Amino acid sequence: MGIIKNKFQISNFKFQIILTVICFLLILFCPSVSNSQNQVKIGIALPLFRDSEDGSKKQLGNEILDGIKYALQEYSKNAPVKVTLEVMDTKRDPVIAADVIRGFGEDESIIGVIGPVFSSELGEAAENGPLFTLPIISPTATGDELASNYNYVFQLNPSYEVRGKLMADYLIKKNGLKNFAVIYEDVYGENFRKHFDNEVKTMGGKVLTAQSYKKDPQNITEQINNILKYIKENDLFINAANLNLTQRQKLELSGVRWSLIDSSVSLNMDISIFYMFGKNARKILDTMNIKPYKLKPETTKFVQGVIDAIYIPVSNPGEINVIVPQLFSDGLSMYIAGTGDWNNEKILEDNKVYLKNVVFESEYYPDENEPEFKDLKTGIAKTKYKLTKNFLFGYDAGKLIFSLIGSGSKSRHELNIALKNLVDYDAIKSKISLDYHGINSELNILRYDEGIKLVETYKLSK
Repeated sequence: MGIIKNKFQISNFKFQIILTVICFLLILFCPSVSNSQNQVKIGIALPLFRDSEDGSKKQLGNEILDGIKYALQEYSKNAPVKVTLEVMDTKRDPVIAADVIRGFGEDESIIGVIGPVFSSELGEAAENGPLFTLPIISPTATGDELASNYNYVFQLNPSYEVRGKLMADYLIKKNGLKNFAVIYEDVYGENFRKHFDNEVKTMGGKVLTAQSYKKDPQNITEQINNILKYIKENDLFINAANLNLTQRQKLELSGVRWSLIDSSVSLNMDISIFYMFGKNARKILDTMNIKPYKLKPETTKFVQGVIDAIYIPVSNPGEINVIVPQLFSDGLSMYIAGTGDWNNEKILEDNKVYLKNVVFESEYYPDENEPEFKDLKTGIAKTKYKLTKNFLFGYDAGKLIFSLIGSGSKSRHELNIALKNLVDYDAIKSKISLDYHGINSELNILRYDEGIKLVETYKLSK
């Protein structure tokens, strides 16, 4: 009996040893088990240029990394799930970026990647998202056909497509505008123009004339002359100085401002009938027995009415210094719509005398009055970090991903689903909604009026 008991004890002891070894191996070789508990890892793919002595190359990537690190520092104070970072240097090389993302994909402990930041890098690396079912989140890439072409790829910065379409959507839906001219830089600006043009047509509007120019022009005289030619060939005008008293009174009774009538008389200036009465102008003037006319080619003093706004995607803010004064001198600065490159307060301040009505979209507008932004500034002041635009790109991306992890997205699949369903997330620099093919579809609409001011945050309709 004692022998049987001893054999049973030995067998039980062996079983416990085997069970312990199996559990150890499961923990060692199945990181997904530990991921389901309390720890995950995020890959970071940024152009850090660690082996370069050129500080200018290092700046962008390292400032974004600082933002991510600070967001992790905040999150870790009360983190329900521990997050660690695996940081790799892409050196702004698309091939290296693809290799880095592939390496992250093969590491099952990594549930998502922040980066790459350049569209060229993301384009080369994007296929690894669906290949490894690995969420790839770019804080800054704006290229088209990236997130929209690959599952598991996300762009927190709106693409050219979103920007062009959103501005058309905003001008037509929110402002009731229909007819546009476009002045655009022929390479970078073309990225915006083509989507703006398509969306305007889809929504029933018209791009009446589109004029391209080469980067950093000395003037845009040719482009403006072409727009003026279109106006003189297609608009219809009257001059109150040529009307009798009864006709002038009829104009005023119909709702035309007396100041406009008076300016027409005193300045001998031609006024577009469409500017005064809109699309039904001809019928209205028929009832007054007033016959409109087209302008003579040499006419210079007039108020046009066939173009509601001019959309101007520049390639850099410096081009505004050339374009805006010329538009103003030719009476074409009535309503200007711009891209994010117009978000430059100094340039707009220098040209404020020429700007009557300008709006532009931008992914970047941290509200100085928001408590969250005030707290961030206070917190950063106590650290080695500097609050820059690049820092905020990293901070917003990091805070978003860490908050999703803290809310239960602890696997690649869960994080991907959470990002796909993300709508109306309040980041510091802008709102984020990723329900448009994985691309952020929200932008700040800004205007200039003795400083850059927020009009509203606008979301592109699906």
